[in-house]
Amino acid sequence: MPDLIVYPGWRTVPAGLYSKTQLADLDLPRVPGGPQRAWVETSNWRGKKDHFELYALAESLPSPATAAQLEAARHRAATGTGRVCGECGARPDRPVPELGAVTGFAYLPDGDAEPTRRLCLACARVVRLRAAVAAAARTRTEAARWAARVLAAAPPVVRVDEVFRPPAPSGRRNLEPVALRVDAVTAISGRRVQATIRLAGPRVKAVPADAVEPGSLAEVLRPLLAAEMVVTWRPEELRPLLRLYYADALTWPRGGHNSLWERATWWRGEVDPDTLAVRHAIDPVTADRTLLLLRRMAATAPPDKAVTK
Repeated sequence: MPDLIVYPGWRTVPAGLYSKTQLADLDLPRVPGGPQRAWVETSNWRGKKDHFELYALAESLPSPATAAQLEAARHRAATGTGRVCGECGARPDRPVPELGAVTGFAYLPDGDAEPTRRLCLACARVVRLRAAVAAAARTRTEAARWAARVLAAAPPVVRVDEVFRPPAPSGRRNLEPVALRVDAVTAISGRRVQATIRLAGPRVKAVPADAVEPGSLAEVLRPLLAAEMVVTWRPEELRPLLRLYYADALTWPRGGHNSLWERATWWRGEVDPDTLAVRHAIDPVTADRTLLLLRRMAATAPPDKAVTK
């Protein structure tokens, strides 16, 4: 393979570079008129990885076909087949693809468009974005209902953050935490617990000065960990505390640990117009803000759904 740029997929190929097939498929076809300028790595019609040569449009030349031959070829086919956008009427130089080929069936909103309908890339993008927004709206409702059910149980909210040693001069990091910052609040009384728990010995300088021994907080934290339901932000956030206060994993409390991160992401439901993915919700960091977010989510639950403890 010549020492040329290799683009990973058609979406990364810049404007002005075309394969031989793309040049030939133009409304007024062209042929390469200069040397190969790059490669694109993608899948072929068999679904296997393949490479295709790319040529500069600016260096291409009209194909040998005359205007009369091109007109005759157009009339032999269905007039304008695949050349006109079914939504806006655009007539691109390149063939207008079928909607299903551009968006994928998973992105088509129910009853909104036929996958065989031919749309230009812009109109197909609008359909795909509209579908993503509609999907986000559906999951937002479900997330709000989940928040209402959880809040009805009046669970404690517990946030845990691990403290590590600073990196060594070599850049190597010690992944064993030296302390835990714990922030907890109860949904009913609003009682708040904020503390830093020491995990390393007194000679470890990385341990915060306000750190206390684990035993001094056992009577406060064990009931919170043993609650029927506990709300955290990350799925595994309570593990450091559970390992600290329960030596055997078989003795860990079996209450429901509900992480808010994924549900908050769907509740916010902000679709990135470029990737069509829902943007991740930003961590509230503190326990009281996490509880506030849970309450805001629950407040938007549809009123026709009764919530019981």
